[in-house]
Amino acid sequence: MTVRETVATTPLVDGHAHAVETLPTDRFEEAFARCFTEGALEARDARHTLNYRAALGVMADRFDVDPDDEASLLDRRADRELAAYTRECIAATNTEAILVDDGYPETPYEEFRTYTDADVHPLCRLESLIETLLADHGTFSAFEAAFVDRLESALDGEYVGLKSIAAYRRGLAIGSPDRSAARAAFEDVRAGSADRIEDPTLLDHLLAVAAEVAAERGRPLQFHTGFGDPDAHPRRVDPTHLVEFVESNPETPIVLLHAGYPYVGAAGYVTATYPNVYLDASLAIPFTQHGASRVLSTAMELVPTTKLLYGSDAFSTPELYVLAAERFRAALVEVLEGLVADGIVTGSYAETAAENVLRGNARRLYDL
Repeated sequence: MTVRETVATTPLVDGHAHAVETLPTDRFEEAFARCFTEGALEARDARHTLNYRAALGVMADRFDVDPDDEASLLDRRADRELAAYTRECIAATNTEAILVDDGYPETPYEEFRTYTDADVHPLCRLESLIETLLADHGTFSAFEAAFVDRLESALDGEYVGLKSIAAYRRGLAIGSPDRSAARAAFEDVRAGSADRIEDPTLLDHLLAVAAEVAAERGRPLQFHTGFGDPDAHPRRVDPTHLVEFVESNPETPIVLLHAGYPYVGAAGYVTATYPNVYLDASLAIPFTQHGASRVLSTAMELVPTTKLLYGSDAFSTPELYVLAAERFRAALVEVLEGLVADGIVTGSYAETAAENVLRGNARRLYDL
């Protein structure tokens, strides 16, 4: 086979994604548009991102409607039954397994399994778990023990990894754990509002605990890095801030999500430096659209092809699964064919790299 054929036919393992959800019918157009921005853009602007315009093309292919007839496309989309439409979209991507963050949206991963023929494996979002346990435990010892118990039970069960959104809550410069300080912080948090965990002292301790549990069970710990929701400060999401945490947890497989965009080169540097770090390009692709090849090319400047992972970070609406798969495959072909043409790798090696990035690396890392 050629590189192009290998990329086109290799089934995908989606290393980081979310379930879909039913969007409100009374404001469908606005809710749908907001699925195509990670920022605080108004819907009127989100509709003019290239990612959104590409989504119109996805719907046009399925509904046989002119891609410029936005109103008709949205009307047809709003009328579609979510489960059947999701099954259709994911089937078109040739995805064999999806790793689903259980913290967003509210659709349970068990229900999402009925929307696709792909194998669905859950990931435990740490901050959501912490917030649940804070509400149920009045002492630090009981809370900490419950946290460890829940993590161990999850990873001994069907969960294949952990996921942190510390980047949203306290940034990625995670400090050294201090149990005594964490105990005091727990009391302060309990005395205030436990709806949203942001205290860096408590989070730093619990992230260290989670990393230890993950290491004991050989399961990865994913970190959101780079761009995301407006509460992720642009300067605090640079993946180089995680270096001290990485060095303190050398036995824990750590996955940098979203290729660290816009810090793609920095994410590649960290991944190429530490043996326990892996790079997942979800969200950066498809959100960058025509920049997808640049993202992959930059990542592959340093990252071994055995440590680069496909992911979609699709959420809420199934078109994102299609966009991610299409853009990633096209970009991977462009990059690998360019490397072959430049004499950097052989065609045979490029095919091996493609299979690893699209499928093999994730199956090995998450022990699927």
